Amino acid sequence: MSCASFAQVTPQQQNDSIFNDSIFFQDQVMEEVVLIGYGARKAGAITGSVSSIRAADIVRTPAQSAIQGIQGKAAGINIVTNDEPGANPSIRIRGLGTILGARDPLYVIDGIETSSLNGLNPNDIATIDILKDASSLAIYGQKGSNGVVLITTKKGKEGEIKVSYDGYYGQKFIQRDVKMADSYRYAYFNNTALGAPTYFSFEQPYNTNWLDEITDTGQVINNSISLSGAGENASYYFGASNYQEKGILSGSEFERTNIISNNTYKLLNEKLKITSFINLSVAKNTPKPLSAFTNAYKQSPIMPVQYANGRWGAPLVNPQGFNDLTGERYNNVANPAAQVYYFNQQDKNTTLIGSVNAELKLWKDNLKFNSNFGATASWGKGYTYTPTRDLWLAGNPSSSVTDYIALNPENPIINTLQQRRSTNYRWNWDNYFTYTNTFAEDHNVTVVAGLSRTTFNISEYLNATRQDVPLQSNYWSLDLSNNNIEVAPGSVAQNTTSTPIVSVAYFARAEYDYKGKYLLSASVRREGISAFTEDKRFEVFPSVSAGWVITSEDFMKDVKVINNLKLRGGYGEVGNGNAGSLNAILFSTGTNYAFGPDQIIYPGNNVPYQVDPNLTWETMKEIDLGLDFALLDSRLTGAFDYYNRKTENVILPVAVPTVLSPEPVYLNSGTVSNKGVELTLKWSDNIGEDFSYWVGGNVSQNKNELEEVTSPFFGEYIGGSLGNGQWTKQVLEGQPLGSFYVYEVTGFNSDGGFTYSDERVVAGSYIPKTTYGINLGFSYKHFDFSVDAYGVAGNKLYNGKKAQRFGGENVEYDILDSFWVPSNPNATNPRPSNDVPRASTYFIENGDYLRINNITLGYTFNNIFEGLDKVRLYATAVNPFLFTKFSGFSPEIVGNDNANPLGGAGIELDAYPTNKTFLFGLSIGF
Repeated sequence: MSCASFAQVTPQQQNDSIFNDSIFFQDQVMEEVVLIGYGARKAGAITGSVSSIRAADIVRTPAQSAIQGIQGKAAGINIVTNDEPGANPSIRIRGLGTILGARDPLYVIDGIETSSLNGLNPNDIATIDILKDASSLAIYGQKGSNGVVLITTKKGKEGEIKVSYDGYYGQKFIQRDVKMADSYRYAYFNNTALGAPTYFSFEQPYNTNWLDEITDTGQVINNSISLSGAGENASYYFGASNYQEKGILSGSEFERTNIISNNTYKLLNEKLKITSFINLSVAKNTPKPLSAFTNAYKQSPIMPVQYANGRWGAPLVNPQGFNDLTGERYNNVANPAAQVYYFNQQDKNTTLIGSVNAELKLWKDNLKFNSNFGATASWGKGYTYTPTRDLWLAGNPSSSVTDYIALNPENPIINTLQQRRSTNYRWNWDNYFTYTNTFAEDHNVTVVAGLSRTTFNISEYLNATRQDVPLQSNYWSLDLSNNNIEVAPGSVAQNTTSTPIVSVAYFARAEYDYKGKYLLSASVRREGISAFTEDKRFEVFPSVSAGWVITSEDFMKDVKVINNLKLRGGYGEVGNGNAGSLNAILFSTGTNYAFGPDQIIYPGNNVPYQVDPNLTWETMKEIDLGLDFALLDSRLTGAFDYYNRKTENVILPVAVPTVLSPEPVYLNSGTVSNKGVELTLKWSDNIGEDFSYWVGGNVSQNKNELEEVTSPFFGEYIGGSLGNGQWTKQVLEGQPLGSFYVYEVTGFNSDGGFTYSDERVVAGSYIPKTTYGINLGFSYKHFDFSVDAYGVAGNKLYNGKKAQRFGGENVEYDILDSFWVPSNPNATNPRPSNDVPRASTYFIENGDYLRINNITLGYTFNNIFEGLDKVRLYATAVNPFLFTKFSGFSPEIVGNDNANPLGGAGIELDAYPTNKTFLFGLSIGF
């Protein structure tokens, strides 16, 4: 990919750049260059739907991931953040078009294709350009089926050497708590549920707040320094950074160190330009189990953290109704504090991203050739140490080591050590020609043609487990295990090597404009992917888009109120080949066969399902219509888009007759649609010489639907497990993907329990129908102030932690204010019960929320002395306020399975609460 050069803009324009969906607001902004894939184009000549976000806006919300920092700053982009240290946010561009295959966008960092931005320091990013519509994405083929995020890193600028430092320190807190029943209310609820008024005493000696016991004040520290400059024939940028985060969950930590180098060299009288880029990231993660939050929610307050003798507290009640070592167990919930204390895991991941780009001018400035090679390599290692004996003793505080040995005298396991190693590679090599020319002064033509090869899924994973290693952590080694009995059949060592997937493509794009007034762009990409059978590998994906700059017409010259008005539209087709791994023949173990006269049992394998040889691409087809405008001396700017996107041949599991396959077969058998509108508006102005301000926002509406299932054998495709035998989601024709499908609560029976509908009903989807962002700010002399907000509407969430009951768990404080008794038949909650609750609409809640992402106040000292350009001090509140009716810890729920629509997405169970952070920062420029 060729590197884009960006027009110089004033500091005020830089501050005002956050709403560049319409990307041509002022004359200066019209001249800025936006990446469009295998090239760049002036913002005013863009015919597709592209959102551009500049450096100042990326870092305004401090976060370890740049994606988290741009939430709410681009229309049509739904970002679900995750405040667990080191976690990836989820990003969905214009809805969800597939369920089994890849759902994430393609990230391209200076021409290098990657799967995320977690290894890149946000301070090193110059721009993020997001390609949203199919006419823009088609040039990337199947890799861009879920959108493309183009990242340009910072480069040196000609002039004196520039040294910059950015750093901040902050503290993190749980944004919102869930008030649980105290000891008295717990005893009252569970006594009523048991029908035993004195089973738990109302005068308990303990009233433990378990959330307080497992959480601490978190902190975040970030330090970044960069050195940059350029001469006549070379430019350089070097940066180093260190990010440290201590999570609110006790003991959880994350640290990342980055080194980046970006250099450009001009050779052969500037005919040859060589650009080298390298980014090294070393991340260390000390996670803690998120199930501790669920256990803290469920564990009873009458239980102490530890008993007076130092043993861990356990849910045991004595005949007098008190929690005591001598009692009987009243629930199966773990001690959250012990769980966190004994969980010992560490992971280290080293990621190296690099590219070399050569650009050769073949004929003047009109014809050039680019060759770009980019690669990403990742090496991971980690361990998990489990003190098996200590965990048993923690759950059985009245027992001794002798009792534990008696359970398994031949092999009394003391501990278990698991060690992991992994490697992952991907690389891409792009070669293409670019021809540009102007004919008869008014006809501008740009043609790009080339080929691309990508090889990914080059990975290997090694996992080994041994028992009874030395207790000292510096001797935790598999070689020092004195117990070589297998942990479980086949699990002592696991070595998995994946099959690489190769993508080869030929592409071309032609762009034409007449006087910058009439714009036309067309592209075609023929691509093959090795994941499919030979006769299904190649497919052609075309696109076309056009634009009309209406304000360039003569009849608009006297219309002073309209400064810019551009109408654009496009159509494109993009394939998704990332579901091709489903085409592999899998073997299921554990099948036993009896042979011979003695019927000796031999272990065997079987093929669990047949492979459809016709399995092929999912294809996304989209129409996009847009309008960009600038009014009132460009003080009011904006953009409007309407899109209609259909993904055809969606791969779904189909339960064919058993005689053909005992397990579901994956077939191209569905059509998914995403229809929506996007609107961006911004007002910016100056009052006098010292005061400037801006107010803006964006809103997007999307309707997601599984429109059609073509196979008559498609049946129940369920998910959203709660871990208690209940499930909450099903893929249904005519509904959004991963809709909640539960029983409807219809009232109360004579005993105060719920009555339910005979059949499950659709109860909404976790996918928002509406997303929006609000941004405002001002600068007065040396002061600057800004506020960013983000919100969603029209979605539902499932309060999974509330629904996961087996008996004897705690309940929320407010439940006892209104539960069914004969004298209160219209209560909102059923009678107290220890039954496993049915998955129902009772646990479905409104997922709408509005969150203030950040509030920042800064002051800049300029030209303090020669050589010191600026010093800026600022204070930022990240996520200080949240407005929602959801009763859980957070309405932003990614799930622990990459936001799988049939997994934990939208279900609050073992979820990390949203944090609020208060920090102070310093920026220095030399």
